[in-house]
Amino acid sequence: MAEDAATLPAGSVFLGPALPPGPATAQAEAMRRAHPQDFPTADAAAQFLRSIHMPASLRWAFLNNGKSGTSSARRLLFRLEFGVPLTAEWDVPGDINSDAVVHYLQGPAGILRPALAIPEAAARLAAALRITTVRHPLDRALSAFDYLCRSHELRHGWFAADRLRMNALVGFDWSRHPRTEQGFARFLDYVACIRAQAGAAAIDPHWRPQIENVRPALFRPDLVGRVEDMPGFFAALAARLDRPLPGDAAGTASNRQHHRSDRAALLSAGNRAAIRALYAADFDWLGYDPGDR
Repeated sequence: MAEDAATLPAGSVFLGPALPPGPATAQAEAMRRAHPQDFPTADAAAQFLRSIHMPASLRWAFLNNGKSGTSSARRLLFRLEFGVPLTAEWDVPGDINSDAVVHYLQGPAGILRPALAIPEAAARLAAALRITTVRHPLDRALSAFDYLCRSHELRHGWFAADRLRMNALVGFDWSRHPRTEQGFARFLDYVACIRAQAGAAAIDPHWRPQIENVRPALFRPDLVGRVEDMPGFFAALAARLDRPLPGDAAGTASNRQHHRSDRAALLSAGNRAAIRALYAADFDWLGYDPGDR
């Protein structure tokens, strides 16, 4: 039987078993029935619940919105929850994230657990401090494209299916299009193509529109950190969790890309227009100005 973590204090870890697959699937199906406009299938609801991670104290819930400072936020959350910095090292095979260990806290160590595997997930989320991070859509699209190109340079398994589909669907030539204006245009065309053909759930979360990752009307975040003001977010997060902000909190910045494309070369007028169209809902929801980059 899965442990009832509701009585565990801050600083605890999950030591009992997670919710078994049957009841976890039932939770996803219940969410699909409650929100059919958001989730066409139980798998889509399960994907959403897997993106939300909670500590054993269940006092907060962090929704991972890819390419928006999630590694840095998770490092600080670890420190605020446990009172010590995360210093364990783990070179995770099959992961190109330079700070991969922070994204495996929900593994066997039981530091965090996805909401899908927590009993009465909907009620637990309603009672928790709900947290996420966001980023200017233009900067996020550039970062996502660089991440994708880096996976090709490493001949890595990450995003391999997307790289093959881009080759087939939009004529992306991996021998000459990476990190180019034309390649970025084809990447944006590819995202739009997948959305049109298969819907938002089929888009990789690293470049899916943020509003479709976070689903703010459903998740109802209490605290939204912006990559453009991580110090302000860190201070607000520490205050909301009633923990002192570490003096070296700025040092939690992690997973910074060291293989960046020439931004000016990629941002043609056409690509800027494509970003405005593709991520229009993000600009509207978050209030970012499409022209301020």
